[in-house]
Amino acid sequence: MKVTIDHVSKMYKDKVAINDVSAELTSGVYGLIGPNGAGKTTLMRMLADVLKPSSGRIMADGEDIKQLDDLYRALIGYLPQDCGFYSYFTAYRLLQYVAALKGLNRHDADRKIDELLHLVNLTKEKHKKIGTFSGGMKRRLGIAQALLNDPKFLILDEPTAGLDPKERVRFRNLLSEISGDRIVLLSTHIISDIEYIAKEVLILKNGQLLKQESPQSILNELNGKVWHVTVPAIELHKLEQHYTVGNVLRKGQEIEARVISDTAPAPTAVLQTPRLEDIYLCYFGEISGDTED
Repeated sequence: MKVTIDHVSKMYKDKVAINDVSAELTSGVYGLIGPNGAGKTTLMRMLADVLKPSSGRIMADGEDIKQLDDLYRALIGYLPQDCGFYSYFTAYRLLQYVAALKGLNRHDADRKIDELLHLVNLTKEKHKKIGTFSGGMKRRLGIAQALLNDPKFLILDEPTAGLDPKERVRFRNLLSEISGDRIVLLSTHIISDIEYIAKEVLILKNGQLLKQESPQSILNELNGKVWHVTVPAIELHKLEQHYTVGNVLRKGQEIEARVISDTAPAPTAVLQTPRLEDIYLCYFGEISGDTED
């Protein structure tokens, strides 16, 4: 399957949420990154056919998804940021309900539901009401419902929000396993979620697509620009005024910092191997939401 985003824009009154974005997606995992307000959710909602573009086209294997209509929706699985589950449903009942909406027959649906509940580690809770679930459990249930129809195009908006580090690793491995014959697009602030599994990274800022390249290609651009700096604590503010500063660690009266700069920010600065998290510093002037390290 190939999904083509052809000069797509989305306007909300006077606000441009997505501005003339073009991209092509084929089988594999794609990471969509950008700061809050970049337009990630708007773009994903258009790809999920929940929102209509103000201009441009989205095509699946060369056909406009407006023309494909239900045929396209049968090919996709979508996990929005806020699933809004019915709290009085059990996990099993909810998945049965979603399966019916997606047109799965009862026998196949029940088999698939059991398989997915095991996959997301909710088998023991399948008859408990969703209202008793933690945020992480609801997220895992959302992942299960997105996979119910065995989609060829999986659209995941912040899928690991609320998951603990062990669950996130398990989920990353799952995405890597299932991406061989399908497109997986996930947006995230947690860069380690995509660092090792993404075929390409799409960088979105102010509604515009800045780049669509492999992680390694983007990292190569940062060679010679990432530094480890140790300065007296009282000089941190001065450092932040002149350079893009990321992770900071206080050690007594000194500060160790990771800095993005074309030239050495201090005489004792030492070059570092770029990490995908440094993209946030380079393009957005902020660090990602990754707290795993």
